[in-house]
Amino acid sequence: MSQSVVIYPQPGADPDKDRIVFEGGGRRVTLVAVPDEEDAAPVVAGLVDEGAGLIELCGGFGPVGAATVIAGVGDRVPVGAIGYGSESLAAISRYHLAFLAGEIQSDLFMALVPGADPDRDRIVREHGGGARFTAVAVPGIEAAERVAAQETAGLIELFGGFGADAAARVHAAAGGTPVGSVVFGIESMDAAAAFRA
Repeated sequence: MSQSVVIYPQPGADPDKDRIVFEGGGRRVTLVAVPDEEDAAPVVAGLVDEGAGLIELCGGFGPVGAATVIAGVGDRVPVGAIGYGSESLAAISRYHLAFLAGEIQSDLFMALVPGADPDRDRIVREHGGGARFTAVAVPGIEAAERVAAQETAGLIELFGGFGADAAARVHAAAGGTPVGSVVFGIESMDAAAAFRA
């Protein structure tokens, strides 16, 4: 079974306990919360030691945090990070400034998992004030579009093999909500493609 890991910051998280696992079609995707960017590199190195073959970082890391994780992993597995297109930059900037001001907002993460049922394969964590974190496993782009059209979120991030075309379709389905997808550096592109095959 191929194992990929999505890392995202969540203040106060315990990476040994704060995990969401989706499985299907010979693939396991594990979402792991870390308390902050500085704690990510050793956690990721440990997950690679446990058998993770692909690492994807949420958009909260940015290039500096991603570079630290990549340096800690070396060339053992591909590491990619969420990137946003120009159509999303103003909205994602507002989202980030609100986050820095302490406002908790709703996020939607979708992971590509063969055979997933988005109605069943989902986790919702309420944060109070109506804000929530939702993680959903989807079997393909059409399901991702349906989920995006139904959910209300401040941002959407796509993991597990979605590309820019999928991000554009989900962005349209969500009515312009900022949508990010994982980008790999040139040194990791071939290995990431081989992992997903």
